[in-house]
Amino acid sequence: MIAVPMKSMTGFGRAQLETSGVRVVCEIKALNGRYFEADVRLPKYLYELDPVVRKLLSEKLERGTINCSYSISFTAADAVEYDIQVNVPLAKAYVDQWRLLSDALAMEFKDPFREVLKLPEVVFAGERTISDAMKAVILSATELAAEKLNNFRTEEGAATSKKLTELADSIGVDLATVITHEEPRKQQLRDKIYNNLAQHIQEGIMDPGRFEQEVLIYLDKWDIGEEKQRLAQHIQYFNDCLSKEPLGRKLNFIAQEMGREMNTMGVKSNYFPMQQAVVQMKEKLEQIKEQVLNIV
Repeated sequence: MIAVPMKSMTGFGRAQLETSGVRVVCEIKALNGRYFEADVRLPKYLYELDPVVRKLLSEKLERGTINCSYSISFTAADAVEYDIQVNVPLAKAYVDQWRLLSDALAMEFKDPFREVLKLPEVVFAGERTISDAMKAVILSATELAAEKLNNFRTEEGAATSKKLTELADSIGVDLATVITHEEPRKQQLRDKIYNNLAQHIQEGIMDPGRFEQEVLIYLDKWDIGEEKQRLAQHIQYFNDCLSKEPLGRKLNFIAQEMGREMNTMGVKSNYFPMQQAVVQMKEKLEQIKEQVLNIV
């Protein structure tokens, strides 16, 4: 499997493209998010591009809370077409009513043309339209900004990957410490059982072999061999995914499994030096979980 670079979920990308007719600036900001969620801020006359832009961003950025904004200015007079409309019947109706009012009040009605232009809905601009070539420039700027954002994410991801590797390796060191305490813990449990028994039984043990068998059964209930093995496997799998398939969701699931083994180990160990090592592992695991939340 080809190694995939880790990407941080946060980042920023900015692209500017300019042709003979239009200048487009696209800025994309990404924050943590469980799923892909985009806030695309296009001018009203470009709303038709909204689904196209969202699809482009989802394919390029995969995951996160995305804010995409545009600054579009037209550098040529014929780059955009304006649909200017004049409501002549409405203007005429206003003028007729003003004349009636002027006659009724015996007052002169001066400069009706200027006044009628100020009235709402008499003169208004309809929808602006731009060519497909201009739309292509806008989409190209969006794609370029997304690529720059991905480059930013990759740089941040490299630092995160290094930190996660250090934390996982450190948990492995703590697990090795737990293993070194295994025999002293068993001996402590054995001594504790014998001492408790000696306080309640005055005579010697009638069947030492049977008693030793019962001690072994008791110790088996507190055995953490399976937990140690599974935790070591989870650590190895975590490191493998970091180098080959560093997906945030997957690493988070592995971290949850690691936490389950640590919790069981802490409960069953019943030995302070081991519990100290488990606490250290949990502390590092919490740091891993925080870092994983910021991975795409």
